[in-house]
Amino acid sequence: MSVIIFSFKYKKHVDCDTSDFYIVAENYSVGEVIEFHNETPNATNWKWDFGDGSPRETKNHVLHKYTEPGIYTITLVINGFCLKEKKIQIKDHGEIIDRTKLPVIIAPKIAAVGQKVNFTYKYYTNETFSWEWSFGETGQIDNTNEFPNYSFRTPGPKTVTLIVNGEYKFKTSKIIYIKPRPAFKKESEMMLEEGYTYEKPVEAFYKPKGNPKPDASDKILKTIPTRSRERHISEFAPDISENQFELLLHQVANQTKEKEDFSKYICGNYQIPVIKNGDQVISFEEFCKRIKGKEIKIESFRLTKDNLNCIDGFSITYKVKGLIGWTED
Repeated sequence: MSVIIFSFKYKKHVDCDTSDFYIVAENYSVGEVIEFHNETPNATNWKWDFGDGSPRETKNHVLHKYTEPGIYTITLVINGFCLKEKKIQIKDHGEIIDRTKLPVIIAPKIAAVGQKVNFTYKYYTNETFSWEWSFGETGQIDNTNEFPNYSFRTPGPKTVTLIVNGEYKFKTSKIIYIKPRPAFKKESEMMLEEGYTYEKPVEAFYKPKGNPKPDASDKILKTIPTRSRERHISEFAPDISENQFELLLHQVANQTKEKEDFSKYICGNYQIPVIKNGDQVISFEEFCKRIKGKEIKIESFRLTKDNLNCIDGFSITYKVKGLIGWTED
């Protein structure tokens, strides 16, 4: 019986020396929603006092707003006996933008030059009457339709912006990476393009059958050393799955791999674009530097490859582990 009672008390024990709470805020401003977290093992009871006379909260994760600037003492009592205190300074930074009122642009993260891209959005209210779209190529408003489409003319990262109902303070943006136009198009892709028509029936372009003749270049190639001939012929990059690529990225993060270990898969191009967390485009070389030495958690991942199976970019959504848990990098 004594062992059972001791085990029960041990499981309910809270280490006051190591327990702590965390504050998450962007600006520590008047009117800003501030988060307070406590993840103490075995904790079952919490009493938060925010130092401004507001009612106490009794959960491990709470939200609070301060209505006046000043220095406040936050007090947390865990399981009725562990007392923790912290001070914060709240400032008046003027009007706080309510991010829930920002439009959310819905569009692919990657497209190609000449490809028609359709745009839509989500908004906190259905009462919309005007839309100002800019697609990052002209420096001005490009379209005023609610759901426009656009074909980009040049490659590179493009910042697409949207203003709904003329609310300029709620202007929102999204970065899309535009790949160069493919060098060659398949016949099926050309047929799908709007407005494409054949000048002649397809059969008219076929060459008449005849007796095959040896290629004159074969005689020249036979005189070239084998190693040079191999370089003359384009070779496919070795195949790698998205799961295998993710595993290599984790090994870069824990410093057991380097960017050079990806060379054969990216065909030696360390500047391929990486779309990070949906809103930033950086080079693969820079991405490896950013995750090196960190603990990462990949939530979504997508590779893109060219016609030689070389990886020419990827999009990734991931988080890194910090003092207050998992956060976007």
